[in-house]
Parts: sequence; structure tokens; C-alpha cells
Amino acid sequence: MDFKILEYIIAIAEAKNVTKAAEKLYISQSGLNQQLIKTEKELGTPLFYRTNKEMKPTLAGQIYIANAKRILKMAQNCVTQIQDLTDNPSGTISYGLPFEHGIDLFIDISEEFSKCFPNVSISLMEQTVKEMKEKIANDQLDMAFIMTNEKPSPNLFDSVKLCNEKLVLGIPASHPLAQLAAPPHKPLHTMDLRRLQHDRFAFMFAGSTMRQVIDPLFEDAGFIPDIRYETLMNNALYRLVDKGLCCTIMPQSYAKRSKTTAWFYLEQDPSWNWYILFSKTRVLSSADKYLIKLSRIYAQKMQNYWLDESIGTPQG
Repeated sequence: MDFKILEYIIAIAEAKNVTKAAEKLYISQSGLNQQLIKTEKELGTPLFYRTNKEMKPTLAGQIYIANAKRILKMAQNCVTQIQDLTDNPSGTISYGLPFEHGIDLFIDISEEFSKCFPNVSISLMEQTVKEMKEKIANDQLDMAFIMTNEKPSPNLFDSVKLCNEKLVLGIPASHPLAQLAAPPHKPLHTMDLRRLQHDRFAFMFAGSTMRQVIDPLFEDAGFIPDIRYETLMNNALYRLVDKGLCCTIMPQSYAKRSKTTAWFYLEQDPSWNWYILFSKTRVLSSADKYLIKLSRIYAQKMQNYWLDESIGTPQG
């Protein structure tokens, strides 16, 4: 069986269009269409319903695509196992990262990983948790580093828990409640969120994993927050508070001690967990396992630091 044909049919199904699939595969539209027609002729049945807007798999197409994905995954696992028998495994790991958090972890572990696996490259993709889960489920991504307050579905994914991270409340030092903050280098004091019901806030964008943790806090506190700013960047949240423009709730790793910002734990004790996520059908290579090992070491280092300093990172 020609594995390329399997990849072609899967690409058409994902793009819902031969032209778009051809662009993704870097082949001609006519060439891809001919391969599809040839495959359908060999099978004696169409694999797609054609309309002016899109192409949808027929029942035969659904069966073909499902099995094509299994076959390609088996082939990939076969290559992985054979390469692990060599002294210098090679290949590429497509690795999903959440914005900001992920690149910090990767930069910390990349040098040690490269020393041990110099011939293994890593293709980084910064995406939302939802996007990464979808791509792992569709075998478009090998592994992902995610934050979530829910355990990944064991029916869909295999996962390794790295650590637990608290979300903390930040308010400007000019705020009347800032005087209740703990002294520098001491464990944070706890604040009742209801005491801030008349304040302005800045949060991560609506629909983000962080908002899935934050929004219920206000429901529990019995008020709707006055959200003045929404962003993709934790650093932006910190800077808005540091400038005295608003309050925020953000991960403790991105909170920074300064004379112009006061930090608190919240009574509801919000948090999320860090995980490495991968497909249940993926056979982990020695490089995969080492990447996970280094990630666990990084996460443990972070947890030890938070026990001493409550917020921030060892690097800054």
C-alpha cells in the first residue's frame, strides 16, 4: 500500500477541498484530484460527496479515513521503535505549547535535550489548549504541554501530570487593601474576592483555559467583575496592574514582586494542573520519554520555588 495515498485522502477530508489540500501537501491540484479519482475507481465507490462549497466523506470515506489514520500511526510507531535501537535516534517531534508558559519550559530544557538527542528536532506550535487537543486527537501533533483544571480524558489521551499551579490575585500598591499584603519573601496572605466587587479587572481572553478557572470564582463570590482589559499575554496583565490601572488574577509563575503591586492568594484557592499530553496510540520514543523527564524536573523546580517565594520563577 502506498502510504502517500492515505495521507492524501486524510488531507482532503481535513481541508474539505482538493485545492486547499493540495496546497498543504505542496502538490498540484490536478495531480491530487487524479489520485483521488484513481483510488475511488480501485475501491469501486466514491469516498466523498462533492458540492460547490465543500467535500464530505461518504460512509466508505469515513471507514477509509479512520483506517488510514490507524495505518499511518502504526507505521510511525514502527519507525520509532526501530530508530530507538540505534545509538543516535533521529526524527522530529511536533510539540504543542500554550502561549508564554510553554516557551519558558522549552527554553529551560532544550539545551539538555539537544545534548542527549542531537539528531532529534522539535517543531514547536504555540496554540490554545483546545487546538492542541484537537490536533493530538487527529494525529496532527505528537505531544503537547497544557494547563487545565480538568484531568484530560483517559479515553482520548495519555497524559503525565507535571505539577499544580495556583492562580493569584494582583492589585495595585495604591489600592487600600494592598496594606494587607504579606511582607516580601513571606507566604502570601489570603484575600476574599468579594472585597473587590467595585474594582476594575484585566483578564486573559474570554474562552481561554484560564478564564474557565477564573469566571466561576466571581459566580461563587456573587458579582460580575468590571472587566476593562482582555489579553493573550500574562505579561500584559502584570504590567496593567503594575501601572495601577486595574486588578487581575493570573498564574503565580507570571506574578512578579514589585513595590507597585501587591499579591494575594484567594479564599477559593483557584489552580490548574500542568500536563504533558499525547495520543493513546503513540508509542513513546526514548526522545519523547526524555522530553517528559526534563519537563517533570522543570515543574518540580517551579513547585519548590513557589514553596519558598509564592510567586515568580527561579530565572526572574
